[in-house]
Amino acid sequence: MKEFIKTKKITYNLMSFTAFKALILFSELAESPKSYSEICDIFYNHPYLHEKISIDTLRVYINSLKRFGCEIKRVKGDDKISKYVITSHPFELKYNPEQLQSALKVFKSLVKNMDIEELISMEEFFEKIGTYIKNEDFINEAKKVSLLKDIDKNLLKTLLECCEKKNQIIITYASPNSGEKNMELIADKIELTNGKIYLCGIGFEYKEYGTFLVNRIKSVDDIKSETTMPEGLQEIKVVYELYNNKQPELESYETIIEQTDNTFVVEAVTSNKFLLRQRLLALGPNCKIISPDEFKNEFVALLKDMKAGYYCG
Repeated sequence: MKEFIKTKKITYNLMSFTAFKALILFSELAESPKSYSEICDIFYNHPYLHEKISIDTLRVYINSLKRFGCEIKRVKGDDKISKYVITSHPFELKYNPEQLQSALKVFKSLVKNMDIEELISMEEFFEKIGTYIKNEDFINEAKKVSLLKDIDKNLLKTLLECCEKKNQIIITYASPNSGEKNMELIADKIELTNGKIYLCGIGFEYKEYGTFLVNRIKSVDDIKSETTMPEGLQEIKVVYELYNNKQPELESYETIIEQTDNTFVVEAVTSNKFLLRQRLLALGPNCKIISPDEFKNEFVALLKDMKAGYYCG
C-alpha cells in the first residue's frame, strides 16, 4: 500500500501471487484435467513466474480454490496417470430452458453457412460452453445439430492439412458397396455440400477427380513424401462463359482466361465429368458452354432429358 501511495502505479510487487497462481491453476484445470508434471511445466514456462513448484505448494493453490467454492478431485486416466480435475465451480453459467433452445437454434442456423475450419471452431466453442453449464440434454442436442457428429475432428484436421499441402495419401474407406478398403488419392479440398462433408481429390482407383464422404473415412494410413499423378489419368478441358457483374467464386480446377464488364470466360480442367456437369447445372442460365463441341452436345442432351422428365405423362 505504501508503494502504491508513493508511486501511484501497480507493480507485480503489489500482486497477490498466491491468488494469481490459483487463478492460473483454475484456468488450466477448467480447460482440461492436468497432472502434477503438466502443472509444473505450465508454471515454469509462464512468462511472469518461471518457477518450480512442489506438491505441497500445489496443495496450497488447490486449497485456495476449494475455499472459494471449487470442487477439485484427483483421478486416474486411461494412461494410469493421476490428474487434477475441477468437477464444479461457482462460475457455472446460469440459464433457463428458453435460453438453451435459442442457443441451439442459432447454432443450427450458423453451421449451414460455415466453412470447415469455422465449423470445427464453432463446435469446440459449444463443447466448451457445455462444460460450464453442466447440462447433458443441451450437450446431446448440440451434438445432434452438429454436422460433425459422426466425424473424428482430429482426423478431419489431418485431412485439412493434407488438402492444404496437396498430399498424396492412402486412406481406409468404408465403401457402401465393397466394404472397408484402402484408397489412394491426391487430397485437394474439404467441401460441405447439402449438409454432408466430402474429401475431394484425384483418386488412383478410377483415375479421376472424385469425392469421398468424410464420415466413411476411418483413418489416414500413409502420407507420401512425393506426389505422383496416376497413370492413365484423362482430363477434359471445357471453356464456358459466366454472366455475372461480380467476380465469381471459382472451383480449384477453374481459371478465368478472359473478362469484360459482366462476362467471365472460364477454363475448367478436370478428370471428373460428373462433377463438372453438376457445377454447370448449378450455374444455370448464367452459364454458356463454348467448347469442346462433344461435351457441349452431351450437356444439351442431358438438359433435354431432364426437360422431358418433367413433361412426361
